[in-house]
Amino acid sequence: MNKPLIFFLFIFVLFGCSKENEVQKQSLQKLNLTQTSTKETAHRDDQNVAEKAVQIVKQKREVNDVLAVNSEKKMIVAYKVKHLERFRMKKIEKAIRKELEKNFPNYEIIVSSDLKLFWKTEELKQKLEKKRLDQKKLDKEIDMLKKLSKEQT
Repeated sequence: MNKPLIFFLFIFVLFGCSKENEVQKQSLQKLNLTQTSTKETAHRDDQNVAEKAVQIVKQKREVNDVLAVNSEKKMIVAYKVKHLERFRMKKIEKAIRKELEKNFPNYEIIVSSDLKLFWKTEELKQKLEKKRLDQKKLDKEIDMLKKLSKEQT
């Protein structure tokens, strides 16, 4: 009676651990999002403002990772906060927004720490790297992300 229990326990542990590598590959902790956010953009002239915004936000000690995309009049900045700083999210967002509005007064700035918005901003940035989007399409994409940020709050 004791041997079948040990056998099933051994099989359970064996199969449970076999999927661990797949889970780690899908885990956000194993992705190097910092690397993807600091890639050179294909259209560097168009995204100079966004790159400056990324540098400004990266100076904050509470921030792990930052992505930004800009059009002629609009800019979206998505960032990740360090885990223990999550209790101060509103204060951090307010400070980042204030700093960006001071440095970029001619832009409508959307700031968010929402992970879904971070991923969507990353997708938009990759679209910009692959093919040139005209300003109208870029504005439309940024407006869609703005709506998404409003829904999350």
